[in-house]
Amino acid sequence: MSYNIYEVVKLNLKNYKYTISYNNILIDGAFFYEEEYGFYFFTTHSKEELELDSVSIRIDNNIIYLCPNGNISVKKIARNDKYMYAFLFPINEKYPDVYALSLDDLNLDDNISLFTGGEILECLGSIFKLPNGNYVCSSVQSYITAIEEITNNYGNKEHFFRGHYFYKYKLIPSLYRKKKYYDNESFMYMDFKTQFYNELSNKKYIEILTTMQHYKMPTRLLDTTSNPLVALYMACDKPVNYKSNNYGVGEVIIMNEDIKNIKYSDSNAVTLLSCLSVLETNYKQELYEKIIESIEKKDDSIYKNSLAYKRFVAEVHNELSFFDESFFTPEVLLKPRHVKVGMINERIIAQSGSFILFGLCNYLTGEYMPLDTVTKQRVFIVNRNSIMKQLELLNINPGTMYPDKDHMSVSITKSYE
Repeated sequence: MSYNIYEVVKLNLKNYKYTISYNNILIDGAFFYEEEYGFYFFTTHSKEELELDSVSIRIDNNIIYLCPNGNISVKKIARNDKYMYAFLFPINEKYPDVYALSLDDLNLDDNISLFTGGEILECLGSIFKLPNGNYVCSSVQSYITAIEEITNNYGNKEHFFRGHYFYKYKLIPSLYRKKKYYDNESFMYMDFKTQFYNELSNKKYIEILTTMQHYKMPTRLLDTTSNPLVALYMACDKPVNYKSNNYGVGEVIIMNEDIKNIKYSDSNAVTLLSCLSVLETNYKQELYEKIIESIEKKDDSIYKNSLAYKRFVAEVHNELSFFDESFFTPEVLLKPRHVKVGMINERIIAQSGSFILFGLCNYLTGEYMPLDTVTKQRVFIVNRNSIMKQLELLNINPGTMYPDKDHMSVSITKSYE
């Protein structure tokens, strides 16, 4: 097999810049790598239309030789009267030893002489389904297509969606993001309940937690939704005080959960997990350590004889007077659960809201058990300003997502700008 048909010659001007040489046509480009997206070679825009479907490469003395009909697919992206090319490397193949840019090098609007971060995101959106199985969507239409493909593969499961503005945002609740939060959970809980005592005095633990979540208090709840368009809106809606300009990428995570693993707000498991909020941190840490030791040594008496467990049972009895300890398994307090809650406020109704309720963590190290009962699929969201305009046409806006007077007034004002 000959390798002299196409060649990419590395330039000395900048260590990231390469040039494709093909039939006396020169097109500049650069390699790009992000773990979540994969490995690519992107070219600048050119009026020349290259007929390349797939290639293989060989690197020798700073020259990258290309041969047709290889396992690296070539995506042609039309833009106005020009073309841009993306070379998609297989996810399970060793990547070439070259300098590759990342999104950290490509601020959304900055130009590094070849292209902007926005142009790279546009290209990724055109690719749609990445070699690693993740999706990139740049419109409501492509997003719906991705959701249909994903959910059809898990037809026997229930689907939950989580949208967030930054694609590296981890699936953990606000409580576990700062030590000062989880160290003071019980005090924040009781302070909040005291301030709204007339409203909350007869409420269950989970109802108080969802009310706290509604008012943006740090809790052990993580918001999810059963409506994929709500999640898409959340991935496009810039949070207040968000300062970073480096990433123009949001994310929707699709969680496909077995129905048997889903809990409801009046289930015993939800009561056991939510009442952890009122335990002082020293009791929660002791309970965590004793449960871990009991599981490792297969001896339930270790946690049952602890003062922390007795304190925990006393709290449980405040809500479950019939609580039978013989049915209790300590793993319940470690594993997060998907919870469907009652439609207790207008925001949960508007957003088709549900939650992931997290259990104990190691309050010394911050370690926690992640949600491991679901299969997850990631959808990266780009071109978000345009998507927000499309969602507005579907009547998905701040007024409908946050149906309170403050957000409604903002939505009405924006509609006339």
